[in-house]
Amino acid sequence: MAELLIDPKAVAPEISPNDEMYLGGESWYFPVGQSAIDCLDCALKAARKPISSVHRILDLPCGHGRVLRYLRAAFPQAEITACDLLRDGVDFCAKTFGAIPVYSQDEPSRIPIPPESFDLIWVGSLLTHLDQDRWRGFLTAFRSFLRPGGVLVFTSHGHGAYQRMLAGPDYFAITEQQKLLILDRYARQGFGYVQYPPLEGYYGLSLAKPTWVIDCIREFEDLKVALLSEKGWADFHDIYACVRDDSWHIQSPVVPRRLVFAARYRKQIASIRRRVRLRTRLRAAYHAIKAQCR
Repeated sequence: MAELLIDPKAVAPEISPNDEMYLGGESWYFPVGQSAIDCLDCALKAARKPISSVHRILDLPCGHGRVLRYLRAAFPQAEITACDLLRDGVDFCAKTFGAIPVYSQDEPSRIPIPPESFDLIWVGSLLTHLDQDRWRGFLTAFRSFLRPGGVLVFTSHGHGAYQRMLAGPDYFAITEQQKLLILDRYARQGFGYVQYPPLEGYYGLSLAKPTWVIDCIREFEDLKVALLSEKGWADFHDIYACVRDDSWHIQSPVVPRRLVFAARYRKQIASIRRRVRLRTRLRAAYHAIKAQCR
């Protein structure tokens, strides 16, 4: 299957002055965008979907195009939709990268996107900030946005984020009490969430174990997990790829005949090797005793 390759010169360099993701500088900003494409490449391969089958893409939340600029370079002929609550970001992506602008909604069921619109959906760093109910609400929406056979790729905070939080630095901008609460819920229940202080509303921070996430996905009969990669995005977020196809299953890889043979007869080969080693030791002992008797 073909690689999802990008010519670095094809990646638009324009940065919005309002792009808060750029505060870390270009040495962090651009590699994160490239890492998303690497994740999508792995997801499409795992789902057995050729690049040529991707005609319509959704980036939600698109921000100011940290990933969308790479989507445009990777899929130059595709129709890409930029969707976010941040209207300035949506407008920037439409103007700069030729994306179709869609303003998102707080309630996922109200997002103005028709059913079965996309072959590929990228959801980077959205569910990482939502509670359990909104996880399910957005997964329901994403499943409806996917065409049959389409691929959904989303990120979550998993064990890597948990370990980083345990390490101590105030990386996540939450209080010490909230930190203890979310760590405890993650450890005991598989999912933890706290709201960012002093914000009102639903925006916060979540941690989710893979077992909890997969159980959540299994609530949708026609969403099948094709890929799980811990810390797959930028060596931080876990990556999940799902195919909308209730008959989809992992296909057996092509295995060289010699490997099939070795796997089939591994126990027998191990037993023969043990007998050979034992026979060698017995023969050595026999010759040693025979020499002493002379």
